[in-house]
Amino acid sequence: MMGTRGLLVVLVSGGGPVSLTFSLNLAMMMGERVKIIIYEARWFVDERGNVRWLDKQQKKTRRNQVVILQDHVIQQFPENIQKGLFKTIDERVWPTSRNISIREVEDRLFELLEPFTASGQVELICEQLDEQSKHLVEGNFDVLVGADGSNSFVRRYCNIQMISEGIEYACGVGYDVPEDISPSDQTLHQALNCILSASQTRYMVSSSLSCQGYLYIRLGKNEYEALRQCLQKVQNRDEPLDLPNRTKWPQSPILSIIREGLKFFNINEKFISRIAPIEINVRHASVVIRELRSEINLKEPKKVLAFLVGDAAMNVHFWPGRGMNSGMKAAMALARNIQRSYIANILPHRQENHSSLPFLDFLDYESFMARLRAREQQGRSLRILASPIDLTLKGVPINPYPNYSYEEHREQLKKKLIDTREEFQGLPDWPHKTRSVTDTELEDVFNRIDWHTVTKLALANAWPTREMNGVEVLVEDMFPINQRSCLSLPKSAHKKHLTRQPTIASRRRFRILWIDGDTINESTQELIATIRASPEFVDLSSMLAQGSVQSYSSSVNILNKLDVFPTTISALNWIRENRKTIDEPDIRVKVIIRWPLHENKELVDVIRNIRTQVSRVPILVYTNEYEDTQMAFEFPSVIITNTTNDLYEFVGINQETQWDDDCAMSQEEQTPVKVVEVTHSKPGKNGRPKVCLVGIDIFTGNRYEDIRLAADKIQVPHIIKQDYLVEDITNDNSVTLFNEETYEFHNEIKLNKDSNIAGPLLDKFKEDIGQIKITVLKALGEEQIIAFKVIE
Repeated sequence: MMGTRGLLVVLVSGGGPVSLTFSLNLAMMMGERVKIIIYEARWFVDERGNVRWLDKQQKKTRRNQVVILQDHVIQQFPENIQKGLFKTIDERVWPTSRNISIREVEDRLFELLEPFTASGQVELICEQLDEQSKHLVEGNFDVLVGADGSNSFVRRYCNIQMISEGIEYACGVGYDVPEDISPSDQTLHQALNCILSASQTRYMVSSSLSCQGYLYIRLGKNEYEALRQCLQKVQNRDEPLDLPNRTKWPQSPILSIIREGLKFFNINEKFISRIAPIEINVRHASVVIRELRSEINLKEPKKVLAFLVGDAAMNVHFWPGRGMNSGMKAAMALARNIQRSYIANILPHRQENHSSLPFLDFLDYESFMARLRAREQQGRSLRILASPIDLTLKGVPINPYPNYSYEEHREQLKKKLIDTREEFQGLPDWPHKTRSVTDTELEDVFNRIDWHTVTKLALANAWPTREMNGVEVLVEDMFPINQRSCLSLPKSAHKKHLTRQPTIASRRRFRILWIDGDTINESTQELIATIRASPEFVDLSSMLAQGSVQSYSSSVNILNKLDVFPTTISALNWIRENRKTIDEPDIRVKVIIRWPLHENKELVDVIRNIRTQVSRVPILVYTNEYEDTQMAFEFPSVIITNTTNDLYEFVGINQETQWDDDCAMSQEEQTPVKVVEVTHSKPGKNGRPKVCLVGIDIFTGNRYEDIRLAADKIQVPHIIKQDYLVEDITNDNSVTLFNEETYEFHNEIKLNKDSNIAGPLLDKFKEDIGQIKITVLKALGEEQIIAFKVIE
């Protein structure tokens, strides 16, 4: 659909570093000949009409993981991007690279993109791209780019399969050390962090300025499951972690592993901000380019090209790293390939209605990604997978006696540390030439960790850095470009403010139409029952009636429904009869076809019949008969699979992410509120319905307003009311409580002297005219006295 004078419209899913890298490069190379539209759900429009990242003020968490950007990648950026990316933090930790947090990369690239958004060359949409998004429904784009992570929507939309090379498990422990701390709490110098990390493959630190980053721990499968169970206990209690508290967190094997890792790098437990289990699935897309047929005009179908970049195309093992580096390389390579194809095929004609970019022009991009995958995934990640940590753990004795030589393992680990130090300090590009690591600093390691950890680290393999070295895959080799002549800033930079639209907290509702045939087999019945019994298909209104959900307004209902039909005709009849329901702004229809249907029809005919009633509706074909379904691959948003994971993901349940649900140490982002008002709005210009939620803090009475998209999930706090007898109130207003049911004393609660209840309660206690019973409200680790009465 190239518009006036050959304008190329590029639709991008995802607004992270890879997406921003791609958009910046393409916009600077093509100038006013390209229009880029970026969808990202982690953005919002503030009261001034500016697009910003959702952050703590909006009760969201930014990505604070620290990455290592290689010099050879940075040098392929335009000069102004190189300067802008490191204008705040320019830290060299490892040779030929710089450490920087993902958050910082996003902020700097987003800032560099502002002139293009101001000129209108780049448009930002503060939503997640899905099948019902305005631009996909209308088909008003020429190129679709999936830069939306390992759970890529674009990849599913294009029905591109992922090939897994192996799975490992790990744990990420985030920490944030303040500047003003005592000498005993100081973290290690980055030079020592590098040596400790590279000498073994159990623990690794990736940090910025040694004060903010993550401790990564490779885990065996059993350790990973133990960690998930351990963290789940805290999540169920809605309490902050408080890792130094041994009463709350008594010593256990999995917690010992975490605490020993913190000691290894001299990180105080009190600075921990996050703990998250991580499942590392090293995998890649079967293809990174797909040609899609537009269904907007069936008489004159248009074909568009879809591409995958970053984690959507390839997931590497973060231990040897290079994930963001590979993603940025792919982004630059794709941008240059698009520009080259446009110049060769479109620019000479400059017409309004011309053909799309040729598929064959992008075989170089497919080849580039194959070379990148061979080096970074097969050459680096698979070397880590080939030495699983489980094998190391099997060689560690449970008991140090008998026949255990601690000194032998101690010397073995010490030699590894010294060898790594000598190797690094001998490198010509070692960034810490003025800061030598002493023998005393290495000896101190053994004073911090126990014998069991010494043995594990002595037996764990060192980083296979030499084996992983090789010829770098450079964008310049396949897509050379004269940056001075091609890259420029837009001429116009007048700021365009966006209209702030109300957003919603109620979840989008799915209506799943399952077409199965006259006879449903037992395994299919079990699948349908599992879906209907999942939390995503539970009626919240019934939970509200039972009082089990306390922070939702009764007007909010997030019920998903699944209906089963014996034939295509019966499903089509239902669609015609329920058109009003289907057209509701928060309803999303999806269709599952259990193939074959035995209706004497081809699958492509069934798909066309369904989409004549519901245009571009997402369809999943659940089948083992792939040979009969090949023609359906040409349709966008059609998934053909025989796996239950794909099926569950399609209906909106059991969606796995690499980083599992974590436990946060700080509760600053979580406030228990009672929803008092839900205001729905009509869909905005992008066709997405929204609402505004108003809530009252159950402890302070403060009023909060939360604006969210329909797809957002909301955490429901577990709120408890408990009665106690008052045993004593001290001079500092600490109240000692007694539980009549358990005959136990409760932890003291500090009475808020500014609350309405403080004065009357203190007066009654001083009068000493009877026993006082109080009611305590608990949520998210907080407790507060909300009522009392005197029992005479």
